[in-house]
Amino acid sequence: MATETFPFSHKIAGDRLGNEERQVVLELNEGERQRIAKAYELDGIETLTADLRLKPWRKAGVRVTGTVKGKLQRTCVVTLEPFVEELFDEVDRTFEPVSSRPKRPRDLNDEGEIEIELETLDPPDVMVDGVLDLGAVVCEQLALNVDAFPRKPGAEFEAVETDDAEEHEPAPSPFAALAKLKDEPEA
Repeated sequence: MATETFPFSHKIAGDRLGNEERQVVLELNEGERQRIAKAYELDGIETLTADLRLKPWRKAGVRVTGTVKGKLQRTCVVTLEPFVEELFDEVDRTFEPVSSRPKRPRDLNDEGEIEIELETLDPPDVMVDGVLDLGAVVCEQLALNVDAFPRKPGAEFEAVETDDAEEHEPAPSPFAALAKLKDEPEA
């Protein structure tokens, strides 16, 4: 997350949170919503809000919990009609400062690799210089939840039936063509 750029940014000093919890409500304006819609190839975004709670995590980290809600303008891939898709996603992410210390040897396996168990929570994201970009969190949650093939509720694909005679004849087998070549005498 630290090296990417996002169409929306809302940076806060995560290292100055202290022991206090902090609530941040982001209501994106028209320009911000247009930039995000363009970046993620959406027809438009009617509303997009994030209600986030920042809590201290471990010694110098931050845990971000809350929700991202929105109304996205989409085009149905079945009917090609525009419709509004509701977005609701719960956020639960942790961030910690960049560590200048190498990983402890006990974190490494025999091949020198860090082992991660799939059943555990995701490892924390990184805060660069103590800065946490909540805009990037909102953009990532949106990108993870956007349906690549949106369907209008109730839209179903109906196969078109044709009466072409060609469809009822089976395709010739490639082995039949080889058998025909084998049966022909050589000249």
